[in-house]
Amino acid sequence: MSLSATLERQTGRLPAELTSFIGRKAELDQARRLIDGHRLITLTGPGGVGKSRLAVRTAGLVRDAFPDGVSFVALSGLTEASLLAQTVCDALGVGERGGEPAVTRLTDHLADLRLLLVLDTCEHLVDECAMLAEALLQAAPELRILATSRQPLDVMGEYTFRVAPLARPEAHSGRGPAGSPGASGPNGSDGSDGSDGSDDEECDSVKLFTERAAATVQGWTLRRDDRETVIRLCDRLDGIPLAIELAAVQLRAFSLDQVLGRLGTHLFQVRGRRTGLQRHQTLRATVDWSHELCSAEERLLWARLSVFATDFDLDGAEQVCSGGGLDTEDIVDVLTGLLEKSIVQRADRGGRVRYRMLDTLREYGAERLASHGEGEQDRLRHRCFGWYAGLLDRARAELPSAAQADWLEWFGCERANIRAVLGHVLPTGDEDAIRAAMCGLGRLWAVNGVLGEGRHWMDRLLETRDTTGPGWTNLLTVAALTMTLQNDLGVAGELLGRALAQARAEGDRSGIADALGGQGVAALFAGDFDLSLQLLGAADDVYRETGHDDLFRLLSEVFRSLAYLSKGDLPAAITHAGRGIALGEERGELWVRSYGMIASGIARWLSGGLDESMRQLREALRVKRDLDDGLGVTLALEGISGCLCTRGEYVRSATLLGAADRMRESTQTSWFGPHHTVLREIYTDQSVQALGQERFRAAFEAGERMPLAQAIDDALGESAAASGEPAGTADEAARPLTEREFQVAALVAEGLSNRDIAERLTIAKRTADSHIEHILTKLGFSSRAQIAAWITTQDAQPH
Repeated sequence: MSLSATLERQTGRLPAELTSFIGRKAELDQARRLIDGHRLITLTGPGGVGKSRLAVRTAGLVRDAFPDGVSFVALSGLTEASLLAQTVCDALGVGERGGEPAVTRLTDHLADLRLLLVLDTCEHLVDECAMLAEALLQAAPELRILATSRQPLDVMGEYTFRVAPLARPEAHSGRGPAGSPGASGPNGSDGSDGSDGSDDEECDSVKLFTERAAATVQGWTLRRDDRETVIRLCDRLDGIPLAIELAAVQLRAFSLDQVLGRLGTHLFQVRGRRTGLQRHQTLRATVDWSHELCSAEERLLWARLSVFATDFDLDGAEQVCSGGGLDTEDIVDVLTGLLEKSIVQRADRGGRVRYRMLDTLREYGAERLASHGEGEQDRLRHRCFGWYAGLLDRARAELPSAAQADWLEWFGCERANIRAVLGHVLPTGDEDAIRAAMCGLGRLWAVNGVLGEGRHWMDRLLETRDTTGPGWTNLLTVAALTMTLQNDLGVAGELLGRALAQARAEGDRSGIADALGGQGVAALFAGDFDLSLQLLGAADDVYRETGHDDLFRLLSEVFRSLAYLSKGDLPAAITHAGRGIALGEERGELWVRSYGMIASGIARWLSGGLDESMRQLREALRVKRDLDDGLGVTLALEGISGCLCTRGEYVRSATLLGAADRMRESTQTSWFGPHHTVLREIYTDQSVQALGQERFRAAFEAGERMPLAQAIDDALGESAAASGEPAGTADEAARPLTEREFQVAALVAEGLSNRDIAERLTIAKRTADSHIEHILTKLGFSSRAQIAAWITTQDAQPH
């Protein structure tokens, strides 16, 4: 379960725009109105017309109308249709639930949310996107979907909004209609194509060319003498944004008249009525011309870079695309040439320098690569996979080290690229490369909590390759761990039995230890704690004998701690958690070590060591937040909630429990077993007895609605609510209402009805009803008049 995905959804974080957004005022206004009145809006139009940019900008403008956030899902790099629902789960931060289908988890998660889901670039998965959109809209009455696609999804109730090219100067010279938005009603198209009636200086296409030209050539400005040339150029390019940008960048090498003349030669064959086909041909001719202006090396690199499904780094370009006419040391200069021509763009992530091509340009490169000869695309995919396999083998070895965070960040960047080539090579790829890659991937999938995707690929591998021969032991154990964490213990047990038998037959002592440890984890999940401890102890004996140093070695100590915790043997639980923490500290490892802190923190809490328990749980929470580990954050929040309850801070305890419970809705995977559930029930009952059912419920629901970042700050003692509360009441005085509740209370004071409040805040009436009920409960009032009187005593800002 991804913590960052949850935070991004709650804050409405959207992809950064790499260049300025020009014009589209009419389209933005219309799109905003459509989202207000329709549940599925699909922005359609040819490649390069600006659908994705319009979707991102529209989502940013309407995000305040969606209290549960905005989520953007980029689908251009997804080639496995069966992973569509899982990809949306990842974007929303919806974690695993015991192997339950991704669609089921999505519908359950979205059922009560008022959320905007942006599905970008659906055309290559149009049928699958249509089925998913229909299922989600039926299950979640407050959900809105904004899709972009070159064709409609053809779903009942879909509103198709045709994104036209930018307004062109010809609209103002009497030569016919120019691009402005066209839309249709549900499941239809009106075919209109009107004009915004602005003059040439305000014409969007001229403004775009002028700005991009100025960014390309230092000191370039649109002179009066050049205006007519730019107008003719934008007219010939049909106002297509990508075509205009590709033309503007040619000013590095040519004069404005030369750009118009050379481009005109390519466009001569596609003049005529401005239909969708003709606009596609215009863009194609422009891209053809850009390709011709590239050097032979640049054309070759352009084609080869198309093997990356999404953004890539310089190392990837050098290792995958060199050879056969491109020396490794020349890649950086050739790539720079493509950057200067705007074929490639910089797209940095998390401080890492990355590059990407727009979908239209990547598709063109793939066509060129295919034209290089039969099998060239397949050869390059296998080469790409071989490079990733080497890196994934390094990741496997270095995960239990100080390099762990770097590898997790790297995997976040490269995951879509790995996924894109994996399906092509699994059936026929090199056996050693596949084993190395999948052993590394299995660990990374587990650490990242993307078990559904891991299970998909492990099942594919087991179906397509013979894994009964030598060398497959570790992979079988990794696959079994994935299935154990999904609670598919039957299949996991079968694989672990095979792995142990093969390891013994091959005399593979490390493989024996891993398989025994895997069986111990499966026994823990099955609730057989004595057997779990026996198997994990046997594995540890072999680890010590062989000096085997792997992520599994560290995990075995934490799982032993959890088994002892489940048996109620708190001293032993603290001892083994401490060993796991120490092993992690020796290596600079964080992920397993922080789970050891959670186990130790809970055991110390139950042993009466409240201060040390709180210290460990808070330290674990900080690490889990930084590692983007949603499950770890949930467990740490629950542990801190228990400590707060023991200290008598019942309201804060209930609030944090509500925040953790909202996170737990996304996942039923727990390493802490039924014992942990019983503990939750005990301190929940204590808080209910101390506060009463109504006050507990109000605090719990406040936590459910609380932004996750705020809940984490509160748990870490870094918020106003956490500053010195006596016996569970100070947090109520410091912050009696959430920000949204304060807004509702202010509107009550203005005399608005519940229905009026719902309309003003763009929420459902039943949501407004619920807010007012909670306000009355929290403030101890019985009437709206009391709320209005209370508002007059408060500061202008919500508490």
